[in-house]
Amino acid sequence: WVGPARALRYRDAEVQVVPGLTAGPTLADALAHMGAREMPPLPEGLVTCAEGLRAAYAARLSGMGDTGEVPEVPGCTTHFAIIDRAGNMVSHTQTLLSLFGAKMVSPSTGLLMNNGIMWFDPEPGGPNALGPGKACLMNVCPALGSHGEARFALGAAGGRKIVSAVTQLVSFLVDHGLSLGEAFHAPRVDVSGLDAIVVDRLLPEELDAGLSALAPVIRTDRTVLPFAFACASGVMSAGGVRMGCTEPEAPWADTAHEDGETTW
Repeated sequence: WVGPARALRYRDAEVQVVPGLTAGPTLADALAHMGAREMPPLPEGLVTCAEGLRAAYAARLSGMGDTGEVPEVPGCTTHFAIIDRAGNMVSHTQTLLSLFGAKMVSPSTGLLMNNGIMWFDPEPGGPNALGPGKACLMNVCPALGSHGEARFALGAAGGRKIVSAVTQLVSFLVDHGLSLGEAFHAPRVDVSGLDAIVVDRLLPEELDAGLSALAPVIRTDRTVLPFAFACASGVMSAGGVRMGCTEPEAPWADTAHEDGETTW
């Protein structure tokens, strides 16, 4: 994406997302629904997150697509977040979709081509239906935010699970005052559509009553494979400390730090 980010207010925080055919507008929609309500403490606050995500996904699946009103965006997903010693941050998501994408290399650039045509709706007539010259919806959702003295960069890999993870991480940091490490270790739910809500088995079963009023609940473990939740990563600067964190259960996720004057 080349162009200005979309800035939005969520309670007393500011979050910047990528607009267009990404999941940025869906994250903004979810946060808008959540921000209009009181946020209960965790874990009950996850019900409010799930409500916001279901409403946002209903709008995404029924109305988002290349209707000629949004510009085309660039298209196995990788996300990384970087912070330097001056506090500058980058949140970057790149995807090939399937493993090795289209399995073709551009002879002029040496880059693998993605097979993002699979992101189109195969049923004709919808806003995301396949058509000549159209761009398709994509799930990337890098986000930058500030809350008080804290500044953060978040994102994830994991297809349709991405926006659910980023939404909850923003809520953990802003609504519940969790540290970056606490936010990444906190059990989550996944709302990747309208059919079901996937719940981390570490969450109390009493939570199921509120969630099941929205959709059927599926309880699962937060394991390496199959992964029921997106693989998130993020960085933060707060109180003069710069720090990073990645998905605890993912062996392919890692962090690196610079020794010296910078504290990580």
